[in-house]
Amino acid sequence: MASLPIHWVLARAYGQATEDETRVTAALDAAVSGGAASRNRLTGQFGNPVLVLTRRLESAEDLRATWRRWTEAGIVEGLATDLEARLDDDGVLHFRLDKQQASEGRLVLRRDEDAIDIQVKMKAYPAKPEEIRRVARALVLEAV
Repeated sequence: MASLPIHWVLARAYGQATEDETRVTAALDAAVSGGAASRNRLTGQFGNPVLVLTRRLESAEDLRATWRRWTEAGIVEGLATDLEARLDDDGVLHFRLDKQQASEGRLVLRRDEDAIDIQVKMKAYPAKPEEIRRVARALVLEAV
C-alpha cells in the first residue's frame, strides 16, 4: 500500500516508579516505529513519580512501518472485531497494547491498565463520521 489513510499515530506509555525506564522505552519502541519519544515527569496521586513517554508519527514511512508491524503481529486483525466501538466521532481509532509483552518484543492487544495507549487519526474526505468509519473498515479489512 503506497499511502495509508492515516494523518498521524500517537503512542503513550506510562512508567511507574517501580518500573525500569529502559523496559518502558523498549515497549514504546516495539509498539511504534520512528520518531523520537518525548519525556515528561508527572507526580501521581500519592506523590509517586510517573514517567510519560510519548511518540507521534506523521511521516508516511513511519506510518507504513508501524502499520506493517501491527498487521504482522495480528493487532489489525484483532481490531476488526470491534472496530466501530474503537472509533470516536473525531476520526481517531483507539486501542491499547500490552506494555509488558511489548517490552519483550511481542505486540498484544490489551483492554485494561498498564498498557501503551495508541491513537490513530484517520484521513477521510469529507471528514464525516460515516466516511471515517468506511475508510477505517476498508483499511483494517484490507490488512486482514
